[in-house]
Amino acid sequence: MSTRNSVQREWIYDYIQRQDAHLSADEIYEGLLKEGKNISLATVYRNLSILVDEYKIDALMTNSKKQVYDKTCRPHDHFVCTECHKIFDIDLPYDRSIETKFAKNLDVSVESHALTLYGICHDCQSRKKR
Repeated sequence: MSTRNSVQREWIYDYIQRQDAHLSADEIYEGLLKEGKNISLATVYRNLSILVDEYKIDALMTNSKKQVYDKTCRPHDHFVCTECHKIFDIDLPYDRSIETKFAKNLDVSVESHALTLYGICHDCQSRKKR
């Protein structure tokens, strides 16, 4: 089903594309309000769902069961800092050999994978050293 573009959806998409972080719907809503956009939280949620369905953004569930949104839809992996809970895109080639290995070992058909590494980010390590 095709949806028609809306001004609010463009605001949301543009806002996400300008961010370096993975943001929750509430953070996106607050950011848009700070930019002077007249938008409701319900509109943000509705349009985020549409953007995910259209493969324009991706949705991730954090360990704390909070959904955040990722501007990058191409296959890629993530690093989650266990101290500050920031999520980082891993800027390495996406390794499809993992899918082949699991498919062979489990005798299944693997369509894709999501790898998430956990540890302490550079900023948090630096703060601990002070």
